[in-house]
Amino acid sequence: MSRFEPRKFDPQKDEDRAYLAGALTAYALGLKAEDVLSGGRGSPAEARARQIAMYLLRASLGMSLSRVARAFGRDRSTVSYACQLIEDLRDDADFDIWVDQLSVGLASVAVLGAAPHDEQGVACAG
Repeated sequence: MSRFEPRKFDPQKDEDRAYLAGALTAYALGLKAEDVLSGGRGSPAEARARQIAMYLLRASLGMSLSRVARAFGRDRSTVSYACQLIEDLRDDADFDIWVDQLSVGLASVAVLGAAPHDEQGVACAG
């Protein structure tokens, strides 16, 4: 059983936040979320996407290195390296803007997922 099995999203669970960051990054790069979130190294593109997702959790959602590491099933030093690498890549203006957009998207969805909602749903006017 994978650590990222489909179930109801809980924004308080670090694994769900990791899935969200990984899926968002994968989508933005045209990759499959399951490849980015796999336990192996994957291709260089998948590894870079995973590094970006780790960075987003740290920078956008304020998760500690240890929490990000546990959520991705990685070592804390791996997350630290990923964050340093992505921070260095942000010297490129286009990459910086792109990461900012992902960051806003991740924070928006995480906040929406945390908002209280009516279990009965909302009817749309027709």
